[in-house]
Amino acid sequence: MGVNALKKEQNEKSWDKLADHYQSSRRISLTNYHYNAYGPGDNELGIIGDVKGLDVLEVGCGGGQNSIVLAKKGARSVVGVDQSGKQLEHARELAEHEDVEVRFLKCDMEDMSLLEDASFDLIVSSHAMNYAFDLDAVFRECARLLRPGGRLVTCMNHPLWIVLGEAVQQEDYTKIVDYYDGFQDIWDWEDYEGGRIATFESTSYRLEQIINGLIESGFSIERVAEPRGYSLEELTNLPPDAAPYVDTPAFHEAFVRTNRMIPSGIIVSATNER
Repeated sequence: MGVNALKKEQNEKSWDKLADHYQSSRRISLTNYHYNAYGPGDNELGIIGDVKGLDVLEVGCGGGQNSIVLAKKGARSVVGVDQSGKQLEHARELAEHEDVEVRFLKCDMEDMSLLEDASFDLIVSSHAMNYAFDLDAVFRECARLLRPGGRLVTCMNHPLWIVLGEAVQQEDYTKIVDYYDGFQDIWDWEDYEGGRIATFESTSYRLEQIINGLIESGFSIERVAEPRGYSLEELTNLPPDAAPYVDTPAFHEAFVRTNRMIPSGIIVSATNER
């Protein structure tokens, strides 16, 4: 087994360990597609737009909330894929509870060969592709699976957030990260008491790697968005669905303040030109 295969296996096991805590410690909308934590969803941004009659794939669907949103909004069919069997258990239970039809499959986003060529009109992904160790392979798979003229809408960690996010949150500028280093980050997911639940490894991609990777895979970039996160005051006063992804029972205040200054995610909408 190669090094990346071992890393993927570790991430899969970690998501299986984390899944119950993750799903119980987040308020994730079932009517508004979420992108970044504590920020506007697609009801506000309108990047995905109308999905009525479309065949849709979600890459890295986790607990299935976004797939369920798109099914409710009239997609003809929705498929969600994820590496974690435990997350998919949550997704299937939630879809049944919400009385929507979504097909959830376990697979590696770098190799989705269980799905047929040109079978989707729209592929979406929210904060999953940084877990890929070969981003170009994911983009090529998306191009293969999309029909001509189909769209990919992906939200990934913003490179600025990778460089500055932790340093600003902790007010410790020794934590600024070298943008050009191109590193794989090993980090722990902790519970509310600071106890480690699981360890993950993810990859930080530069902007040029994201944009050029899409272009080289046959995509035409149609829109890039860097949505600003809501303030603590806005989060307190907004209807819950307007902020479709937040921590519970309490907001992560340092993250919220930093996300007003630095975008935590970058959204790219691209059309398959092949």
